Amino acid sequence: MAEPPYKRARRPDSKQMWDESDRRAPVQSRERDEPPRERKDERTHRDNGDRDRNRRYRSRSPRDSRDRQGGRDRDRERGGRDSWAGGRGRDDRDRDGKRDERRDARDRGEYYDDRVVLVYRSRPNAQQDAGRDSRDKTRERSRSRDNKRRRSRSPRKERVPGGIHEEKPKQAARQPEEDSKERTATPPVSFKVGGQDHDRMDTDGDHKPSQVKGGSKKDKVEEGPLDDDDEIVVEDDGMAAMQAMMGFGGFGTTHQKKVPGNDISAVRKEKKTEYRQHTCEQSDGMQGYGWDEYDARTGGQQTIYDAGNMIDIKTMFVKIPGGSNGGSWGTRVRGTVRKDGPPDLKTTIVFYTSLEGLGSLEVENEPDLMGYEGDVTLKGESEGLGAYRLTVTAGRGFHPVHSHPAYKEKPLDRTMVHSFSVPENILWQAKPILFKNMKEQLDEYIAKYGEENAPAPCQVYTITNNPGPGNIHMIQKVFEGDFEFDIIYSSASAGKEYTSQDISQFITLTTKGFWSRFVDSFDPKPPFDVESLQRFSANMFSNLIGGLGYFYGDEVVDRSYAPEYDEENEGFWEETAAARAKRQEALEGPYELFTTVPSRPFFPRGFLWDEGFHLMPVIDFDVDLSLEVVKNWFNLMDDEGWIGREQILGPEARSKVPLEFQTQYPHYANPPTLFLILDSFVSKLGAMNGTSPPATEELGNKPSQITSVHLKNPDLAIHYLQELYPKLKKQFYWFRKTQFGDLKSYDRDAFSSKEAYRWRGRTPQHILTSGLDDYPRPQPPHPGELHVDLISWMGMMTKSLKNIATLLQLPDDIAEFTSIETAILRNIDDLHWSEKEKCYCDATIDDYEENSLVCHKGYISLFPFLLGLIDPKSEKLGHVLQLLGDEEELWSEYGIRSLSKKDDFYGTGENYWRGPVWMNMNYLAVSQLLKYAQTPGPHQSKATNLYGDLRINLVKTVYNQWVETGFAWEQYNPETDLILFIVEILSILSPHLIQDPPTLTRTQRTTLLLGIEIRKDHPLSISLLLLRQPQIERCHDLILSTLAHPRICSKTRRRTGIQMMLIKKHDTTHDRMPRRPS
Repeated sequence: MAEPPYKRARRPDSKQMWDESDRRAPVQSRERDEPPRERKDERTHRDNGDRDRNRRYRSRSPRDSRDRQGGRDRDRERGGRDSWAGGRGRDDRDRDGKRDERRDARDRGEYYDDRVVLVYRSRPNAQQDAGRDSRDKTRERSRSRDNKRRRSRSPRKERVPGGIHEEKPKQAARQPEEDSKERTATPPVSFKVGGQDHDRMDTDGDHKPSQVKGGSKKDKVEEGPLDDDDEIVVEDDGMAAMQAMMGFGGFGTTHQKKVPGNDISAVRKEKKTEYRQHTCEQSDGMQGYGWDEYDARTGGQQTIYDAGNMIDIKTMFVKIPGGSNGGSWGTRVRGTVRKDGPPDLKTTIVFYTSLEGLGSLEVENEPDLMGYEGDVTLKGESEGLGAYRLTVTAGRGFHPVHSHPAYKEKPLDRTMVHSFSVPENILWQAKPILFKNMKEQLDEYIAKYGEENAPAPCQVYTITNNPGPGNIHMIQKVFEGDFEFDIIYSSASAGKEYTSQDISQFITLTTKGFWSRFVDSFDPKPPFDVESLQRFSANMFSNLIGGLGYFYGDEVVDRSYAPEYDEENEGFWEETAAARAKRQEALEGPYELFTTVPSRPFFPRGFLWDEGFHLMPVIDFDVDLSLEVVKNWFNLMDDEGWIGREQILGPEARSKVPLEFQTQYPHYANPPTLFLILDSFVSKLGAMNGTSPPATEELGNKPSQITSVHLKNPDLAIHYLQELYPKLKKQFYWFRKTQFGDLKSYDRDAFSSKEAYRWRGRTPQHILTSGLDDYPRPQPPHPGELHVDLISWMGMMTKSLKNIATLLQLPDDIAEFTSIETAILRNIDDLHWSEKEKCYCDATIDDYEENSLVCHKGYISLFPFLLGLIDPKSEKLGHVLQLLGDEEELWSEYGIRSLSKKDDFYGTGENYWRGPVWMNMNYLAVSQLLKYAQTPGPHQSKATNLYGDLRINLVKTVYNQWVETGFAWEQYNPETDLILFIVEILSILSPHLIQDPPTLTRTQRTTLLLGIEIRKDHPLSISLLLLRQPQIERCHDLILSTLAHPRICSKTRRRTGIQMMLIKKHDTTHDRMPRRPS
């Protein structure tokens, strides 16, 4: 087995390049929750003619949440973001101000019981609080989220002198089978999850146990009456879609606090600031989470840094092959109190499991009204899984003990189980089901003990113990301090009941196996072979493949085929907007999809053009897995050859998407990136050249390690391609039928009268379907436009189909695709090459009805090169390489800019594809530079030099930001001197503050004195964006002097004071809010 890279010594010739990185901040989780981003056209432009309801509205910022009042990244389908040079406005999608109310109705349990009165809402972070002023708002009893209240951390329950209840000594949990049954006086385990709280990366994984903190003088919490509006507010993560199998949360405590009388009023009010973590979300004090190592075939380890609850959760998941029904699996859940948490921190874990369809699932243990002291086992059976047993072990750790009578009825050293029978269509809404039950338990305590004699919060917020048959079962544990327990699924067909000892062994084997396989697949060469880079790359890859999921359900499609969708008339974007407004969509399906996702917290579903980029590294690690994902995507194809570019399958997926953005349109295309994966597979087949051992031989030796059976068995590879090939051809001809460009209506000189293409879905500001959203295009849009990026994608598709046809020995298809490829390559030059600008450009029809090239140098100009369509000996390749390497145009020390610095649109507007360095495009550039560097020709030397420099620049850019922020982003700021600050003023602005206030909308901007750009994102919050100030002190003084300016009225200052937050953005990040991890 290869030695894990983190055990290797650093090599002197490699380390020097990364000295500066060693001084950077600690490594954090690699996939933090992120907030929705504001979309470009949906939000910035109120004109319906420029809105596309089928666009992506995604967010990647881990620093924001959907309730944030200040400017932030856009929710988007695949749209623009805040400009790194200026930013943009808040979400305009919630026009009636009730989107959050509608969105959270599911979480409140309104689907099945109107009596649920729990209020769920996102906990604002410090920045969110800065944007709110709740003092003037009337507090009302309501389930609406409109009434937002400021909250602060609650006290925690503790023994209070003179109080009613005193805490007994801690009681340890019963040990698993392999441990002693006797209780111990000291915790049997102590863990420290590393990565977040260290000054340097801990590559060896050795962490010290948590330090026990000393006490301090207790603070008082005044007891008060229960207000009428004091609902039990449970912090909501914002969405109901369940992306995780367990929920966990922290309880309030009176550690170093005092709550006189321990009354229910105090308990209720304390809970308003506590956390409830369930799905992958970015809110509620979560500092990040991510896979440290993961193999989709065997499992891995993930760490969740829950700073809000002062605990880190580590999950260790293993897959165990055996039997005829998919094998068995196990998960170890380990909680470690963070350094800033009290040693007696109370934490509750709720694991739930549900059954969809026919079958049975029930608690196997004998009923016990007080809960279970040992393991809890459920037995089940279903058509797909056969018979199985699911065991939640007693685990290790302490449990809270107190003297309240409620403890005798329900001791917290027991495991509580509640079984429910609910309609199958709401099984995914586990969170409101859970809190409805907790509300009932709370009401019972109030009725029984009164408000003045309530139990401690850790007792109050538990489920009622009611095990039995049902289709959803919730299992709750309450711990004090560090803890650990296992969840073990044993398939009956495997013939073995697995134990915690087995899980421990599989965890060790899984870790060793991952590193062995990872090094074999991606072992880098100097200067990238240092241990820190290998840990970085393993983490990056693990979070990518850790986003793999299975999705099932129906989707919303508009098959009206309105004639306006052909976009044949001038001003067509207004006609298409009117056609979409008729809302002629319907549900179709159900469908199923096996895919990775762009973002686990906010976009847990498949996106078509993203998936091709996702699979580029995956196919080098697991060929067969990549091919299975590709096949699943093409199984979604309709009879015409269309695949929806966003797969929102089922009500759970739709719960993450506003209604107006759920509809897919069969005339919308998306870049066919999956063909890149198939072309890579064909290349790998050719490279094997029959030299590998038979796949059947390896299958007999290591069934769990086979990841390239299709490479090692040519017959299997041919069979796969034969099945897929008809679908590939169908999609190719669908592109030619629906995305054609008009050559016959205008005087255009080209080799072929057929090969020209135009994206549908165009608006004046965007072409979302192209994936390059706000990249400058000809203005105004014209039905005679021709897009160089689309004809390049068509050339890549044609070449890929020709290569597959060659492998399948289909001479007629080979001839046909060779002819089409030749025509496309000739037309790319004839229709899109500008001799004046020496680059490729889009074409349009000018005011004189003549063909005109519109050149905006950038990624569009590089597309024939990025997709490998330029001959190595072509003179045009030299010009393209010159443009790519020009520091005054596209080259930067952080990567290739998306738009030239000399372009008038550089860094303007939404600034999404108008300057930022995009990693997917840069990866294509590096790949093609390597190809040309390895091919003899007049430009080989130039390509070699560019390849070496760009490769190093990109790695340093991504790695340095990963070390400093804990994340890798899809795009980076190409400049070096941008420092951005935010000043938030908690007050309604004086109208004299802003120039021309009557004309200023939420998303418009104007300029104040001193060269400061000011934006009115919300009446309670503005942002002053200081551009390119070299010194922090200078910016600080400038901000203060600006705030002291007479145009900021004294009433504003007197009323609120000034709360200022300075945020220094890293030189290489794109803009004010970071992007989603790639």
